[in-house]
Amino acid sequence: LVEMAEGAAAALKKSKQTVAVFESTTAGLIQAALNAVPGASSYVTCGAVTYGKEKAGAVLGMDLSSFPRPPDGTAYKDSKNVWTQTIARHKRREVGATWCICESGACGPTFNYPEVSAGFTSIFVSGPIEKGVFVNSGSADREANMWGFAQLALDLLAECVAEAEGLATAAAEKVLTSKEDRYGGVEVEVTNFDETTPAAIFSQ
Repeated sequence: LVEMAEGAAAALKKSKQTVAVFESTTAGLIQAALNAVPGASSYVTCGAVTYGKEKAGAVLGMDLSSFPRPPDGTAYKDSKNVWTQTIARHKRREVGATWCICESGACGPTFNYPEVSAGFTSIFVSGPIEKGVFVNSGSADREANMWGFAQLALDLLAECVAEAEGLATAAAEKVLTSKEDRYGGVEVEVTNFDETTPAAIFSQ
């Protein structure tokens, strides 16, 4: 577990940011991996595992009536992208975490639609930047899919945190200019600042 989350954990610690996790087919592996890294209390906020829309509403505290049962396998897969985006964005704001990961899909070995014969997942990360991936595993091996999907989610989180930090650093270099003043201190000039400039540059 530790090895799976080392990249994401290191990025979160470095940036002093937090994450919430809401997963389904990975059944808590994403959260467990993040929690397994020493110092996890500095970046982990909360999370939940939901399995089935009927019970998910009670756990998530959300009205999920806008998610009807998809008519076929293609629509079923498409609905997972809408689901993960909606949950990640909503719960990040509600929890107050810097980042939120949401994962949902199907692992096998059996599936609810005849058009679906292998595992798949939709993973969405919401935060200072947002990214989502949809992956077909090509396998109906339940446990292998669970571990693989969890690793994908953790890698995507690490990528997002690192990319956001890079953007903030680049913005800081563009906006903040420092020079020594006549008293031996440092003067900082703020230039090219507008409403699109990341606030994170002031914590560099």
